[in-house]
Amino acid sequence: MKQIEITTRVQCPLKEAISLLQKQGFKLIRKSRVEDEYLTQHTLDKYSITELLSTCVLLRYLNVNEKEEFKKITYKKKTYDHETVLSEEKINVNCDDLEKAKQLFLALGFHSLVTVAYDVWVVSDDKREFAFQEVEGLGLLLEYENVHDFQGKEKGEILKAKKEMLEEIKSLGIPITNEIDVKKAYELVKKGSVIDDSSNEITE
Repeated sequence: MKQIEITTRVQCPLKEAISLLQKQGFKLIRKSRVEDEYLTQHTLDKYSITELLSTCVLLRYLNVNEKEEFKKITYKKKTYDHETVLSEEKINVNCDDLEKAKQLFLALGFHSLVTVAYDVWVVSDDKREFAFQEVEGLGLLLEYENVHDFQGKEKGEILKAKKEMLEEIKSLGIPITNEIDVKKAYELVKKGSVIDDSSNEITE
């Protein structure tokens, strides 16, 4: 199954956005904390940001409702049309010790590029889910995943669906930008929020 999603910027405070949706029957169903550390073997002097991020593995820490913890090593394979993401496939491996995993990657010649840390509030009306993401260093984003299968769909159909998803959010009164693919790691690297070399030392 091939799913698509959009991520756009929200132009009002989180509480206001959630309140607008709650008045329309949405309910807050979960809150999470996500911390993704991106590691790569390459550098920006030889690759574009998009190319560099395509070489990264992620060390992901996820805490759901301050109860359940998940730790994973993740690789994201994205297909692009210029700067727009057409599709994304993820490979996830459960990992008990992210720090040891990091030491392994450092020993293999990887280095930490950027950390993306954010809090997530997911609201739903039983037909769809919106994930508000308060991203450190970026502000408030909204992610909306289309539940339909886009396997075998042409580029034009995917782009049309993404634009319709954006308009669907706007129709609910949430003030957002016209961006459909705000990429968190990309934006942080672009802003220069990269990790300094002190965090790339191998420890015993």
